Amino acid sequence: MLNINPELGPILLGEPKYLVYEITESVDDLYKNWLVDGLFTHEFEKIVSEKRKREYLAVRLAMRSLLGKDILICYDADGKPFLEDNSYQISISHSGKWIAVIADLTHRVGIDIECPTDKIKNIYTRFLSKTEQDELSNGNNILQLQLAWSAKEALYKIIGKQAVDFANQLRIFPFEVKSQGEIQAQHIETESLYTLFYIQSAEYTLVYCRA
Repeated sequence: MLNINPELGPILLGEPKYLVYEITESVDDLYKNWLVDGLFTHEFEKIVSEKRKREYLAVRLAMRSLLGKDILICYDADGKPFLEDNSYQISISHSGKWIAVIADLTHRVGIDIECPTDKIKNIYTRFLSKTEQDELSNGNNILQLQLAWSAKEALYKIIGKQAVDFANQLRIFPFEVKSQGEIQAQHIETESLYTLFYIQSAEYTLVYCRA
């Protein structure tokens, strides 16, 4: 099943577009929908895990739906995805049965999707500084913690290795938890500011950014 945010419309200059894909199909059904004249089959055949096969196929079906065509997805030395023809900047995320992809013609993008989990309360001190912990409910608001984590994941996908230390290199400013909204953040080393957009549902937390 495909779930598209209709407010974003087509990919235009200065306007990213994202898509959320719920994996409900089997590997065989996904493969039948994806296969185009043997495109990329050699790469797919190397995958052993059924879970990884489903994710691999779902990502490519989602990207096809987003862009309206099949383009080879490559990965650089740091594992960051890019399109073979460099026609768009892209980012990819998956969690549980959910896949999220985003594309933009001109700007770097980052996206993160996460399924709800109480485990976030056990690790939030690893990715939030003491200041952030004090400002973000001291770990008492799980929804806020999930959004903060996803925001930093999305930023890391844009900034890269200079943001690998989430607690000390990325700063999330205080925000209210809503079903959808914005989060302001900063890359501490460069003092660059970012605005991230989020949607939070019972099924997942989604955060994306264009920089």
